[in-house]
Parts: sequence; structure tokens; C-alpha cells
Amino acid sequence: MLPSVDLATLRLCSLLASATFVVIFLSLWRGRREQLHNVHWAASLLLYCVALTGLEWINRPEDVLIRSLLVAVLTASNIPLSTGVRLFAGRPLWRWWMSVPPAVTLIGFLLPSIVGALGMPMPPQSEQLLAAFGLALGMGTFGADVIRQAARTVPDGYGGRIAGIALLAYIPCYLFAIAGDILHLATPTTLAVVALLSDQLLLMLLNVGLLAMPAEAALAAMRESAWRDGLTGVYNRAWLAQVHSGFLQPGTWLAHIDIDHFKSVNDRFGHAVGDATLVALARTLVTATLNSEFEFAAKVVRMGGDEFLIIMPNASLLEAQRLVQNARKAVSGLGPFDWTVSIGLTEVLADDTALSNAVDRADQQLYAAKLAGRDRVAA
Repeated sequence: MLPSVDLATLRLCSLLASATFVVIFLSLWRGRREQLHNVHWAASLLLYCVALTGLEWINRPEDVLIRSLLVAVLTASNIPLSTGVRLFAGRPLWRWWMSVPPAVTLIGFLLPSIVGALGMPMPPQSEQLLAAFGLALGMGTFGADVIRQAARTVPDGYGGRIAGIALLAYIPCYLFAIAGDILHLATPTTLAVVALLSDQLLLMLLNVGLLAMPAEAALAAMRESAWRDGLTGVYNRAWLAQVHSGFLQPGTWLAHIDIDHFKSVNDRFGHAVGDATLVALARTLVTATLNSEFEFAAKVVRMGGDEFLIIMPNASLLEAQRLVQNARKAVSGLGPFDWTVSIGLTEVLADDTALSNAVDRADQQLYAAKLAGRDRVAA
């Protein structure tokens, strides 16, 4: 037969787990002082420990104000958790709505005493029920914010989502406590035990999710770096090989771009000037793709040497022609010497089995532009 677990033991387990993660977050911060999000997350756990400890020690009916403040602190402990994620995501730290859940929790816990002092007593356990509502509101508000901000930081990551879902998962526990108390499904002690048992799991998931976020961001940065051309900063062939299937649909236009007589640039001015020319071309192409008149999100890829590819998904022929013509004209005014580009333009067809089929056609159009006299677009 399993031994019974008392509330004091469960609270102690929660405190010890929280203290352990406080040490972990502060240790990480000491190693990398610029990572202040770890300080925010440690502060969140410290507030949680303070509130939990205070509620364990203070049980006298006359201490209702102190207990209400501690319950409000319990809700407010999620604020630095959320601000830490926001700091990590590069978002504004404070928003006015962050003060709402602690205020609701505080007012809800005090309300029965205030109403009772006016001669209108409320049902028993009203303090706990209203406090549980405030705590649930806080978990829902901050859990949703953590998920939203984490998705902006690491779109393909799971750490932030796990942390946010762990916060949201507290809500059913609080709702169970409310329903259980109203419907007399269990004793208050049993309900408290269920809440603290769930805390053992969710607290672990929450903090492990937070710890995973920097690792996922670092991995995403490494992957992004591997997918970028070292000289120009635009995407490279490795990136195109990874994502090419996503562009294999009609309505995607490809522009194959080549600098006219690039070998003579290197021969006359040196390879340093040639590299500077490639960088200038890449910047011009990226600027052209960012033009606000185009609704599609175009990508620039360096295919090798002086050859570049612009991928324009969900574009029309007129839009694609306008973009590449704007880029071609912008190149002609760059200097410090006269140089031009030739461009081959084609659309991905429904019967293309690979993006390379369309790239080959764009290359043929590029060759046609060269034969026609260069410094032009062939489609």
C-alpha cells in the first residue's frame, strides 16, 4: 500500500524544485551576463517560493490581508517569466494587462472579508474560489503570451510552446479545485493535494521548456548561418536544396541573374573589387524584393560565382517583370564603373517535377538575354 502524501511534503518538493531551477538560471546568467532573461526567470521562481512559503506559515484568519498579498504575489510571479521570454524575443517588456491578473487575484481574495465587514457574508471558501479564479486568469494570460512570443523568436521551436502549455495546463487544475469545492466532490485537503501533485509535473515542464529556448535559438542561428552565403549574406544552394519543394507550384517566378563580363571586372580591378561588386548586386536585389508594392515574399539566392536567383512565389508575370527591371536599372547606377546584368525570367510549370527544371529554363532565358546584347531581361 502506498504511503499517504501530506501537503507540507508536496509544498517542500515544489520549493526544492523551484530553488534548483533558480540556481540553474542564475548559474547560466553568471556564465553569460548578457543573457538577462535568465535573471527574469530566476526572479519568477523566487517570487513563487516566497509566496508558497508565506502561505504555508500564515494560516490565521486575522491575517487575511497578508495572505491575499501572498496569493497576488503567486499570480505576479508569472510576470518576470513572461518578461524574460519577451526580453529573449526582443519585444517590449511591460504591458498594462500584466497587472490585471494579480489585481484580480488580490481583490477576489479580499472581497469576502470586505463584503462580510459590511454585513453581507459570502459562502464559505469564497476566498479560495476567487483566488483560484485569479490564478487561472494569470496562467491563461501569461501562458498565451509566452507561446506567442516564443513563436516569434524560434518559429520552429518547441521549448517556448512547452513552457506556455505548461502554464495553461494549470488552468484545469484550478477549475477542478473550484468545481470540486462547489460540488463537494472532495475535501479541501484532497483538492490541494491534487493541485500540488500536478505542480510537480508542470513546474518541471515549464522550466525545462524555458531552458530549451536558448538552445533552440542557437541551433536555428547556426542553421541560418549555414544557409547564408558567406560573402553576400543572401541564401545559398544549401538553403535552396532544403526548401525547393515549397516553391514547386505555378505562380512562382524565377529570375536567373548574371553580371555581364564579370571576368573582366576581376581582371581589370582585382578580386577585391569583384567581391565588392557581388555584395553590391546582392544588396540591390534584396532591396528590390523588399519593395512595398509587391505582396509576395521574394527570396534571393547566390547560385555560385556571379550568378543569383530571385524566387518570387505567388507573383504575376507583370509583377515579376517589374521587380527584375527595377533591379536591373538600379544596378546600372551603382558604380564606381559601368557594369550591367542580364536576367532570364521563367515561371514554374504544373508538370515540373523539380525546381531545377524551372531553374534550367531560367538559365536558358539568361543565355538568350546574353545573345541579344546583354543588359536586358528575357522571358
